[in-house]
Amino acid sequence: MDDATPRAARRDRTSRVVTAVGLALVAAVGVAACSGGGSDSSAKTTTTISRATHVEIPLGDVSAASSGPPVTVSPEQSQQVLDLLTTYVKDATVQPLRSGAPATADLAAVFDATTLTPATTTDRGVVLDEGLPKVTGDLDVFASPVAIVGLGDQGGRLTLASAAMVVDVKGQTAVKGDPLHIVRRVDFVVAPDGFGGWKVTSYTVIVTRDGAGLSAPTTTTATTGAAQ
Repeated sequence: MDDATPRAARRDRTSRVVTAVGLALVAAVGVAACSGGGSDSSAKTTTTISRATHVEIPLGDVSAASSGPPVTVSPEQSQQVLDLLTTYVKDATVQPLRSGAPATADLAAVFDATTLTPATTTDRGVVLDEGLPKVTGDLDVFASPVAIVGLGDQGGRLTLASAAMVVDVKGQTAVKGDPLHIVRRVDFVVAPDGFGGWKVTSYTVIVTRDGAGLSAPTTTTATTGAAQ
């Protein structure tokens, strides 16, 4: 009888401990379930605003003409010209549209001394996309394949190249209505800069702009030098 009582007491204590542990586990599972449900609910109600910028400027046909011996435009030279146009588009269009502020890039990296002044003064409103509603959503900049034609002199030296493309720009602004839409036709004449690159030495640029925040569609043209 004396031995039975301690055994019963121990069994009773063991039963209470097991019950308490079981209740604690049930409570923990319940908390975890509630927590998981909260996370799922939060994920479903989170809204992501897309602000992706897509820039695509592919290389098109490359050819050459010469007043003397035949010349060619090498793949390396073609890539240098394509890089120049890509820099122009990013500096003249992407940066001011994304910032809603005037272009801040050093355009002397794109235009030579002859074309830099008109491009940044009298022709600025055509060459650059400034003073327009800031693009707050996706910005898509897609160009037609860039056609490059090399121009050789009588000595068979590649002295100039023409580069032409049409750039189509669409961007969602904070202004209610249609997205901003810009179509720019670019005809550049580029020349070696003496440092292994190329710069614009004359240009014709025609730009049409439309969309919410603009009073009406506009088309303007700027031409300088040999590109006339």
